[in-house]
Amino acid sequence: MAKKKRGRPRKKKGIQYDSQETRAVIGLLFLFAGLLGVLSYFMDGGIFTFFRSLTGDATIFLAILCFNSSLHMFDSKFPLAGGRSLAGQALFVVFYAAFVQSIFGGSDPLGRNDPTRYGGIVGSFVYTFLLENIFLNFTPVFIIVMIVLSIPLALSMTILEFLDRVGRGIEFLWAKFSGARAQAAQDEETGEKDENIADVPILSPSTFGDFRRQQQDTAKSDDDKDDVQETPSPAVAKIKQPKVEITEESKEGAYINEELQYPDWKLPPISLLNDFVKKKPAKEDIRKNADIIEQTLNSFGVKAKVVDVLVGPSVTQYALDIALGTKVSKIANLSNDLALALATSASAVRIEAPIPGTSYVGIEVPNAEREAVFIKEIMSDSRMKDNSMHLPLAVGKNIAGDRMLFDLQKMPHLLIAGATGSGKSILTNGFIVSLLMTKTPDEVKFIMVDPKQVELSDYNGIPHLLTPVITEMDKVLNALKWAIVEMERRYTIFKEAKVRNIEGYNNMMGFSAFPYIVVVIDEMADMMMSTNKVETESAIVRLAQKARATGIHLVLATQRPSVDVITGLIKANIPGRIGMSVTTQIDSRVILDHIGAESLLGRGDMLFKDPSQSKAKRVQGMWVAPEEIQNIVKYIKDQVPEVRYTKEVIEKQTDPNAPAPAEGAEFSEDDEFANALRVIVSAQKGSASLLQRKLSIGYNRAARLLDELEEHGVVGPPNGSKPRDVLITDAESFLEAANSRS
Repeated sequence: MAKKKRGRPRKKKGIQYDSQETRAVIGLLFLFAGLLGVLSYFMDGGIFTFFRSLTGDATIFLAILCFNSSLHMFDSKFPLAGGRSLAGQALFVVFYAAFVQSIFGGSDPLGRNDPTRYGGIVGSFVYTFLLENIFLNFTPVFIIVMIVLSIPLALSMTILEFLDRVGRGIEFLWAKFSGARAQAAQDEETGEKDENIADVPILSPSTFGDFRRQQQDTAKSDDDKDDVQETPSPAVAKIKQPKVEITEESKEGAYINEELQYPDWKLPPISLLNDFVKKKPAKEDIRKNADIIEQTLNSFGVKAKVVDVLVGPSVTQYALDIALGTKVSKIANLSNDLALALATSASAVRIEAPIPGTSYVGIEVPNAEREAVFIKEIMSDSRMKDNSMHLPLAVGKNIAGDRMLFDLQKMPHLLIAGATGSGKSILTNGFIVSLLMTKTPDEVKFIMVDPKQVELSDYNGIPHLLTPVITEMDKVLNALKWAIVEMERRYTIFKEAKVRNIEGYNNMMGFSAFPYIVVVIDEMADMMMSTNKVETESAIVRLAQKARATGIHLVLATQRPSVDVITGLIKANIPGRIGMSVTTQIDSRVILDHIGAESLLGRGDMLFKDPSQSKAKRVQGMWVAPEEIQNIVKYIKDQVPEVRYTKEVIEKQTDPNAPAPAEGAEFSEDDEFANALRVIVSAQKGSASLLQRKLSIGYNRAARLLDELEEHGVVGPPNGSKPRDVLITDAESFLEAANSRS
């Protein structure tokens, strides 16, 4: 038998639409057609009249369709340039033209008089065809239904999503209309409107930021009008707390704001952050992996079916419905075989059995291409704008692609651990940026510890810092002891004010009298090894146990998750944990009390353990670029060229309950004593807040100077909440006499 001759396969004749050159040419043609459509509104004759006559008054929508088709040919990621959206736009153009023809072109159904008017050639043909052959008198109803159905298709939305948004819009407008009518009826009944009551607008997600700024401006103007009697609004009744006088003796040494230091503070805008681009994973890869998982398990005698898929930024979770009687441990032992079949690393396949709240087994497989999570996307969440969180921290996205945020005030402390390069420092910077963009220096203060000297140094010079970023380990213990002393002072004031926590005290005062204090330690292992370990551990545990109510919170990070760094006492008092990529299961157990962190991918991949949840959630941490941090810090520094730090934070602390100095103490060695004396005598009133403002010193130092002035007979004893009396009139004579005696 003669062998068949084999030749080269013949090339297909005709236009190859998949080639880049052909798509580029078609894209340019669509772009040209769109420009013709726009210009046809301004020019007549020739091709312009022909283009306008195609769809008549719907030509502008035809031009938009051409522009989006051009973007589609150039493989644009624009949402309205997808194939599904273009089909919806084409339907909308056709039936909108037919709708216009049915309303205005009834006397001229074919547009013979002026084809550029009404529905044009397309609209006239569709309307006439439907009217005479199919729907007869019901043609307008059918056309309207098709227009409504084409709109969500054109906007790349499902019908349910479209109806939900329309419903929310109608609900918002109705609430606004009914609220205005109710207010008008009330004004008509009372005869006059109280000018002291601000109108409460109906809030929508787009107005949260403006409403918050408006409320801040209103609060600033009201601080100067304490004598004005306010009437509570019927919509939001404001309960006025009884005024409680706190003696100056109780305030002594505490970091407390006598008044807002930054009343006109402007929060950094979100435009300072880099834009983000969303990527959609290939559906073919998802289907392929699902089939491989089912076939692999079936080959080992495990009957399972993929019933659900959750696509996250870094991994995809396949939910398996396994046959009754199958042991979960049998599936867990097949992780290496699944990794081999999926052509991925054995340590990268993580099995969660069961998925919380379901009866399914979850298999997490790394995505072929990881999606970066940008901080701007997380900060755009409405929860960041509605001011419902006291200390909002942006984390990233969970395995379902949902944004993850939490309130540090409810946590109330956080422990982060992971190997080098797992993303701890970037996550810590993200937490700091979250607070800088949502809270003023009057609302939150930081104590930052950076043994590496490069991770947190960018924040030096911002007014949110109580002290410059601490890089010397011998000063860290002093800062922790200062936080303990501050905690005890605040509890003393809370007891006298008859409130339970910082929120109650600030509400009673009407402003942020006590700012929240967040202690951020970037590397805890260095601190534990360099300083007195027993004292350091004791200070951390004491703060973790008691500091929540006083508004002092800890964020601790370490790259060495061992038991000599993360001790049992520290773990027991810090319930919030974030475990990032580690090398062994032992390290994972130290952080999270269970395995799992050893299977993470690194670069921000984490297991987040919320105290309110029994199991840790997998989250892809957000990315914060160095230039984003620099932009925000520059914006903050431009508002406050000079910053006053509290030097007492890193000074050696003494017991706050120690007895006061004996009578007849020696002359003060403080170099600001003479200046403090001159300020007090010149103003003829003695208060720590006055010395703070005039000498740019912290409250602790000002209070000590005031005590020394009392010892030397310059000022009288504390007088409740009023300034102390000044007992001399000539400061220079007093200084000369004091120097001569010494």
